[in-house]
Amino acid sequence: MDIARALEVADFERAAEASMAPQYWAYLAGGAGNGGAVRANSDAFGQVSLVPRIAMEDCSSPATSRRLFGRILTMPVLLAPTSPQRLFHEDAELACARAARATGTLMVVSTDSHFGMDQIAAAAGGAWWLQLYAYQSREHVERLVRMAEQHGAEALVVTMDAHFAARRFGTERAGFVTPAFVDFSIMRSIGVEGKPGAGHARIARLPLTWKDVEWLRGLTRIPVLLKGVLHPDDARRAVETGVDGIVISNHGGRQLESASGTLNALADIAPAVPSQFLLLLDGGVRCGSDVVKALALGARAVCIGRPYLWGLHLAGEQGVAAVLALLAAELRGTLQQLNLPGIDAIDASIVRPASSPHFWSGYRSMEVHSYA
Repeated sequence: MDIARALEVADFERAAEASMAPQYWAYLAGGAGNGGAVRANSDAFGQVSLVPRIAMEDCSSPATSRRLFGRILTMPVLLAPTSPQRLFHEDAELACARAARATGTLMVVSTDSHFGMDQIAAAAGGAWWLQLYAYQSREHVERLVRMAEQHGAEALVVTMDAHFAARRFGTERAGFVTPAFVDFSIMRSIGVEGKPGAGHARIARLPLTWKDVEWLRGLTRIPVLLKGVLHPDDARRAVETGVDGIVISNHGGRQLESASGTLNALADIAPAVPSQFLLLLDGGVRCGSDVVKALALGARAVCIGRPYLWGLHLAGEQGVAAVLALLAAELRGTLQQLNLPGIDAIDASIVRPASSPHFWSGYRSMEVHSYA
């Protein structure tokens, strides 16, 4: 595929499926059970329509930059943590970090990365967060946190929804086993050794509770976000615990087959927390209009996972950058068609339920805030 000729993110998906080893595609595309939650993420965006407004000012060059923890990004789209990226390209996280840096956004680096944290941090040029999986003991977790601090991570994203391995029927049927060429350098550097199990490419993790969240919050001055929040009560407790934000995520539909679509969860969570509390959305974003819908319903930014891995497989760093560039162009185009001068003008008045009343269970007008 000539990535320069891609018209939409789905073009990358089709080309990646056609050229990838079937067992690797099954691992990447698959979700828990028969993939119901994967579909729920995408379907939720289709339940929301956009409503253009008459322009109040010139909207020919809409502003898309967003400030997160002091860093200004060119657009509110981050690379979600994914692993094992080595399945899809030999440069794995290094390619993704460089692409994010080149396009002016940032990468959330998985604990389960192939390359070492020092290498990835250098490739990212400072624009990176660490996603934290808890392995074996608090001692190992603290080693990971200290390493993140040492190498300049600008935030910690603590995954709360993937402590236990899930059944993924498509992956199991394809006979997926983590190949020998995949390494887990960050885990080894903190003293975690083990062989990932067949079907899920993972080592057993330490389940986390709210007590662990409180401990982690007190362990570091780096901003802490909780990833895997779907319930408003958990969002409220996250605020009370003193974390700096949450990622509304169902782990890409890979953990619980019947999990709520993340855009549905966002519509419930946004009214339940203070308007200045940082909300990110992860799951189902496939185009620029999806980004706008998430922002209209209260997200400050979104994270993408599978789409940039399709680009990684097809063309390494250039493929990831091409996916990000396409989303950036679509975001600008959507804002122009909505007659909005920039993302700060997005609010709930531009969205309507296309078919489901779920989104009107309680939404708020989005206020504009600056996150230091």
